Amino acid sequence: MSTTESKMETLKNTATVNELSGIPAVDRAHVLQTALSIYPEVENWVAQFPVILPQRIAAVCLALTATAPYVQPSVIVKASILSLIIYAVDDLVDITEGFLDMTLTVEQMEAMLTLYVKLVQSSANSTYRDYPDLIKVFPTINESQPWVQIANALTKFCQELQKFPAAAIYYSTFAKHFKLGLEAMLTELYWSQAFKETGTYPTYEQYLLNGRKSIAAPLILSALLAMVGEPVDSEFSLKPPYANLETLIDEMMLTSSCGMRLANDIRSFERERQAQKPNSLLILMMTQGLSQKEAEAIVLKEMDTYLQKMEEPISLLPFSLSVWGDCTKRMTWFTCAWYQTREFHDFTKQMLAALR
Repeated sequence: MSTTESKMETLKNTATVNELSGIPAVDRAHVLQTALSIYPEVENWVAQFPVILPQRIAAVCLALTATAPYVQPSVIVKASILSLIIYAVDDLVDITEGFLDMTLTVEQMEAMLTLYVKLVQSSANSTYRDYPDLIKVFPTINESQPWVQIANALTKFCQELQKFPAAAIYYSTFAKHFKLGLEAMLTELYWSQAFKETGTYPTYEQYLLNGRKSIAAPLILSALLAMVGEPVDSEFSLKPPYANLETLIDEMMLTSSCGMRLANDIRSFERERQAQKPNSLLILMMTQGLSQKEAEAIVLKEMDTYLQKMEEPISLLPFSLSVWGDCTKRMTWFTCAWYQTREFHDFTKQMLAALR
């Protein structure tokens, strides 16, 4: 049995999966030690912005260290910070989760997400006050407002991201996937509203096409690309169906994200069903008359399929992007195993230390 097949069997058999199943055994001690060592720096950075919840720091530090265990610690720190910022964005958009005591109107959410996209697209050369037509929908505008804190955190993060040499080449890829990720979050909000008003949901295919972006993995991975990516030889070429390197990079990230989205849906099913949010299991149950157990079996099988499918585009990457391709593979395996054990918001630093 190949290594990939062995991992597949591990993920299929949930009884054998634990928090570390998605990390190769040879790397686990190093990953745990590094995750603990970067925790204080990540904690200090996000402490500037109280909207970013500290209860996710430990799991995020572990996840991003598992993703990129052998890159510079500063890269893991920055990737962890971005993940925590995106969680904070999702908390503001997804008020049904109850993580933040703040309610925004749909108009305000639309303006907020558009603002964040513009801040990233400006390469950190603007602040939220440079967009008066967007922020005018908010009755209160000051530095303590959660949406302003996130805007300031994003600006600071993008300024720091620009300092990596690779950002000169790949920042635009990050900006593109940041926009796609936030647009997908808004689409899910519209779907949730439609279900509450009319009882209609998207099809399974529509949901997954959007969900692979709303899971925000391509957003994080593209930021990693802007930190660890290397220039590609001008003679590098690809065969169909990949027209160019950009299409290969996009396909690799989106394929791996399908697996992560489905794993997340299994873990969050009950919570999302109660909140009347779209979820792959729920859609299968509603459209095909399946039980939860039957729907979960289909989703697990699909998750495994995407874990296999991501191998091809990763194998086609140029050598100069092989480190980043390995990060994509590691993130996907870690996340799919993690979601079979717990969420990202209920894991403490003490729990992380206890895994050593």
